[in-house]
Order: sequence, then structure tokens, then C-alpha cells
Amino acid sequence: MSSNSMPRLRLCVAAITRQRPVMLKQLLASWSACEMPPLTDVSFVVVENAAQPDCRDIVLGAAGGLNLDYRLEPSIGIPFARNRAVAHALETGADLVAFVDDDERVAKDWLVELVAEHRRSKALLIGGPVEAQPPAVPLSRWRKAIMRGVQQRFRHKAVVARCQNAAGRADRITVVTNNWLAHRDLFVVHRLRFDERDPMSGGSDAAFDHEVTRLGLTKSWADRAMVYETMPPSRLTFSYQFRRARDQSLASFTRKRRGGDRRAASLVPLLAYRLLATAATALAVPIRGGPGVLALARASGWSAGRILGLLGSRSRLYAKVTGE
Repeated sequence: MSSNSMPRLRLCVAAITRQRPVMLKQLLASWSACEMPPLTDVSFVVVENAAQPDCRDIVLGAAGGLNLDYRLEPSIGIPFARNRAVAHALETGADLVAFVDDDERVAKDWLVELVAEHRRSKALLIGGPVEAQPPAVPLSRWRKAIMRGVQQRFRHKAVVARCQNAAGRADRITVVTNNWLAHRDLFVVHRLRFDERDPMSGGSDAAFDHEVTRLGLTKSWADRAMVYETMPPSRLTFSYQFRRARDQSLASFTRKRRGGDRRAASLVPLLAYRLLATAATALAVPIRGGPGVLALARASGWSAGRILGLLGSRSRLYAKVTGE
């Protein structure tokens, strides 16, 4: 498609923030360095999910040459803040809405690649890869091992998504808001929003993706639209990785059971199999090293989340903020 025949687009780039001022500054700096896609009017918004505007001065002070807005969402819970960002984008007439996390940085050509993939594929929802990076502080041997496992996991997810997209099976990719682009039709025509029923559980973006897939709407993958997540030392522990997998599993189980998914009702045989697989994973840790430790933490966390789901528990993944 020639530039003369491409329609002009309005893009709103959003991030949700809560108690991460240092990381937020790094994200804003990467936004400032972004190349702007051709024939695209780009605006940015940060929605702070807090009772008080703690980060307002940080955001407005970083505006520089950016068309950057700040909004406060006092109802604590990430889906409330995401929906506030969507509402802002629609109010400004955006054709496209992008999300990225406040603990990430974006590549210089991130927006160029996202918009190019939208123009190429016409997909309504597009995801992209996230690369895990170590913090700028010395790490213990144990944390280095878990860091290697996290990096391998992120890369594997990106490779699988790339292959699925190339094979015409983008419907199998779970697109979440750590690197995310959506067309306004998802919100205006199909009236989708982030589910606010369990605001502290996490997983409202995965539930959003599930609805897009259920409705048979188009998805794609922008493999060169890179985002970088720096892993603070507090996340490079067995206990953190276990808790994160547990709460993600619990949130997923709750969503499936609420939606009448038969797989949630027939969990016991699957759980028995996963517990056996977890035992095998534990035996392989001396061979696999860091990736094996991470796999064990996540496998055991997944099983714990499913058990808690059977007992009626609810995830509170976002009750405690990590990072700075």
C-alpha cells in the first residue's frame, strides 16, 4: 500500500501506573525517544491508579514534545484503570489504542512496527514480544539462575507466537497489555471492556483476549515491535514466581468457571497429571538449572492456584506492587 493511499490514523498510547515512579520515568523517557509512525497522529496518556495524584508531576514534567495527558483513577484495581484509559482514548477520537506496562521500556521503532502490522493485517487486536532484562544491580547466583529462566520463558513465548501467526493461527495467541494494540471497533462496535468483577486478581487483559477470540475477531502479532521489561531483584525469587503463577492460575480458573468452561468442571484429572509433571520437573532441576527452577516454581504455583480455585478462593495478584 502506497503512502498516498493509506488512511490517516489517530493512536492513543496508554500506560497504567501505581507506586512505580522510577520505572515510570524510564517508560516516559522511552516514549520520548519513539519514532512516530507515518500518517499517524499520536497521543499518550498515563492513568495513575491511586487515591492521590502521586505521579502527576512526574508525568507532566516528562511531556516535553509529547502530546501527553495524565488521568487519575481512584478506584483501586487494574481493570478500572485500563477502562479509564480506553474511555480517554475514545474521547480523543482514537482509531487505535496501545497499552504497555509502567515497568517496561519500548524500542525506538515500537510504534512504527505496531502500526505497520495493523495496516498490513487489518487485525483488531495485535500483540508483540517482551524481552526480560536484568536489573542494574548485582545479583546473587540464585537470582541470576532464575533470571536466565525468565529470559528463556519470555523468548519461548515470543517464538511460539511468531510461529502461530505465520501459520495463520493468531487466534491461539494470548495478547495481553504488556505490548498491545487494539482497534476502536473492539470498544465501539463490539462493546468490549476489561472485566471489573475481580479488580485485584489480574488477568482482565487475558479475559479481554478470550472474548476477542470467542467472537471470532481478527488478531495478529507484531514480532519486531519490541518492549523491554527490567526484572527487579524482588521478582527473581522462587517464592515470587510461585505466587505469580498461583495467582494467574487462580484468576484463569475463576474466569473459566464463571464462563461455564467445561474444562474447569473436569479439573481433577488434569490436576493429577500436572502434579505428576511438577514432580518430574523437580527431578530435572539439577540438569536444567535456572530454567528448571523457574519451571518448578510456575508448575507448582499453577497447581496451587487450581486447588485454591476449587476451594473458592480469589486471586489478589495486584494487591502488592513490586518494582520501584
